[in-house]
Amino acid sequence: MADKRRLLPAELSRGMKQKLAIACGLLHGPRAVILDEPLTGLDPYGIRRMKNTMRRLSAEGVTIILSSHLLDLVEEVCTHLLILKDGRKLADGSVADVRGQYAADGSESLEEVFFRATGDAERVSA
Repeated sequence: MADKRRLLPAELSRGMKQKLAIACGLLHGPRAVILDEPLTGLDPYGIRRMKNTMRRLSAEGVTIILSSHLLDLVEEVCTHLLILKDGRKLADGSVADVRGQYAADGSESLEEVFFRATGDAERVSA
């Protein structure tokens, strides 16, 4: 972002605004971070850096609460899973525990687990 240092936030691309917001949120070395769709607008390099940053922060003991519809991301970086529907908790536990609870053989994708947990498996299979 060094080459953008003279620009105002309004002059930045969506991805650069996202990077700026994340950087600002991490500047003070928080013990907990809430991220809502943190990969939105990022290019592949930014996505990889963000995933690595989340892993590094977690390894350093920072609590990360991630809200995302990208279930591949959730599966890749999260250890605990909470599935909500209409503000109600449907599933809560480790990714493995939730998968075991809703997957027929315990190895289905997190997407399939999500649809089963929300009761939408039949609706989306057609």
